[in-house]
Amino acid sequence: MKKKLLSLVLAVVMASSLVACGGGGKSSGKVVTVDFMYGGDVALTEMYNLAIQEFNNTVGKEKNVNVAGIPKSGSLNTVLAQQLPNNGGPDVIALADDYFKKYTPYLDDMTGKIEQSVIDEFYDNTVSRYYYDTETTTSNSDDPLYGVPSYNDTTVLYYNKTALEENGVICISVDEEDLAAFNEGSAKDLNGKTKADYGITSDVPAKGFYRSETPFVPYEGENDGLSWTSPSDEEELIFNDRIAMNWDEIEDLGMLCTKEWNDSSATKYGYYTEWWFNYGWSVGGDCLEDLSGNGDWTFALPGTNPNYIVGEGKTYTGVYTGTTYNAGETLDVKDIVNANQGENISYDTDGKTYFNYTVNGSVASMRDFSAEVTNGTLVELPSIKEAFSRFCYLAGIGGLNVCPYPDAFNGTTAVQYFTSGSLALLVEKVSNFKTIEKIMKDEWGVAPLPQYKVYTDPADPLCDTVAKAGKVATHSLGYSISVSAKSEVKDAAYIFVNWFATEGQKFLAENGYMSSRKSDAELALEKLPYSNAQIVLDSIKNSSAGDWWYMPDSTWITTWSNPLNKEVRYGKMELETFLYSYIEDSNARLAEYKQ
Repeated sequence: MKKKLLSLVLAVVMASSLVACGGGGKSSGKVVTVDFMYGGDVALTEMYNLAIQEFNNTVGKEKNVNVAGIPKSGSLNTVLAQQLPNNGGPDVIALADDYFKKYTPYLDDMTGKIEQSVIDEFYDNTVSRYYYDTETTTSNSDDPLYGVPSYNDTTVLYYNKTALEENGVICISVDEEDLAAFNEGSAKDLNGKTKADYGITSDVPAKGFYRSETPFVPYEGENDGLSWTSPSDEEELIFNDRIAMNWDEIEDLGMLCTKEWNDSSATKYGYYTEWWFNYGWSVGGDCLEDLSGNGDWTFALPGTNPNYIVGEGKTYTGVYTGTTYNAGETLDVKDIVNANQGENISYDTDGKTYFNYTVNGSVASMRDFSAEVTNGTLVELPSIKEAFSRFCYLAGIGGLNVCPYPDAFNGTTAVQYFTSGSLALLVEKVSNFKTIEKIMKDEWGVAPLPQYKVYTDPADPLCDTVAKAGKVATHSLGYSISVSAKSEVKDAAYIFVNWFATEGQKFLAENGYMSSRKSDAELALEKLPYSNAQIVLDSIKNSSAGDWWYMPDSTWITTWSNPLNKEVRYGKMELETFLYSYIEDSNARLAEYKQ
C-alpha cells in the first residue's frame, strides 16, 4: 500500500472516530449519522475504513447520510455482549460468523428490505449463512435474513517455494488444460517459464504433486501406509500450484519436507492444517447433521455410511428431500439413509452403534444405489469417519507426524512458524497475505487445498486419470453487514447497507479486495495485488462457514474439539476411542439449542 493511501486511511480513521464520539446514531441537522462498528486485523480494518470514506464521499453525500466508523481491534464479541442486550450499540455491525447467530435476536430482519436481485448476486455459500431461525436453529432460504456478506476471508494452501526447491522440488504453475502445450515445450507456465527452462525431462501429468518413480500410495503397503520411499537422485519431483493435490500427494510432499522422514529437509515439518473441513466436506460429510430438516442436529463425525456424488453429465433427485442434485454435488445424508419423507431420523445411541441411523426406533438401512452407481449417475465416496480419520492421520497415534503438534509453535502462531522457514505447507486465511509477503517477499505462493481424488492406477506415476473425486471444498470466516433492531436511523442504515452490498462490493474489488459478488469476479482477478489470484477466487466460490457458525456459541464444539486437539493430535488417545467417547455429550449440547 502506498504511503499516500496509508495516510488517507489514517485520516479516515481519526475523522470517523471523532464523528462516532459525538454522533451516537442521531440526526444532526439534515445529515443523519449512522454508527458502524467493525473489528478484525489491520487489513480488515483498513478495508472497512476505505469503504466508509467512499460511501461518505458519494452516495452518503447525495443522500445526506454520514457513516461514522467505530473500529475495534480484534473480535467484537465482548463489546457487543455488553451493549446489545442493554439496547445500546451501533446502528450497523460487521459480524463475524463465529458469533453472528449469538446476536441475531438483536438484529433487524432484512427480509424484503434488500432486493432479491441484490441477494442473488452473492455466492450462495456466503449469503446462505446469514439466514437464521432462532427457534428451529435452521438456516433455510425462507428463514429470516439478518445480514448480507461484507467480506469473506477464505482459506488457501500457502507453500514455501524456497524450501520446496531446496528439497529438490520444481515448482511450476500450469492449468490442466494447458499441460499438453507445456509438455510439448511450446508454452510457458504462469511463471513465464517453459518445460526446458525448468530442466524437466518427463511429461508432467495433471497432478498437484508428481514423483516420476515412487509416488506414495498409503494403506496399500506392508506397514499400513507408512512405507514411504525417499526419492532417488534421478527422480523428478514437481509441484504444480494450479492443480489440487489429492490426499496421497500432500502426504507424500509433507513427508519429503519433514525431518523425521527426510533428514536433509529444509523444513522441520511438511504440512500444517488445524481444520478437517476440506477433508470431510470434499466427500459430502460433516461434523453434525440435521436429520429431520427441522433443527434436530446430531454429532456426525463417527458416521460410517458411504457418501455419494453425482457423476459427470448426470442429475439425481433425492427420494427423501426431493432435491435435484447436479453433477459434482454430494447427496444430503437424508437422501442416503432409507427413510420416508417426514419420519424422524436420529443416531442410535445403544451400545457402540452410534454411527448408525434409526427411523421410528428401528435402525435405518442404506438406500440401494447399486443401479445408480453402475450407470454412472452416482459415485460412491468415503464416509465422514474415513475422511476425518485421514485428517487425524497427519499426526497422532500411528500417524505420519508431518503435522506439528500445537505446542511446537512455542507461543507463536502457525503463520509465524511458516514465515520462519520451519514449515513447508500451511492452510490459512487469505488475510495473511500481507504479513507473509512482507517477511518472505516472493519466496512463497498459494495453491488449492487438497481434494479427495483417486486415480485409476495410483502406483503409476504418470497416471492422472481420475477414477472418482469428491467436490472442491474450502472454508472461510465470513463477515456480515447487519442492522441493529434498536437503531433509530434504520432508513439511513439501509442506504449504507444496500450500497455496501452493491457498489461497495465493486469498490472493494477495484481496490484489491475480494468481492463477495459473482459479477465482480473478473474485476477482482484483475485488481488483486498478488499472483495466482484465481486460486483465491476459486476458494471464495467453494467456501463454506466453519463449524463455529453452526450454533450460537461453541460449547457443543469444545466438548469434542478440546480432547481432539489436546489428546488425539498429541498421540495420547486413539482415534476410535475419541470418536465414541463424546457423542452423547455433544448431542446433549446440541439438543439444548432448540429448547
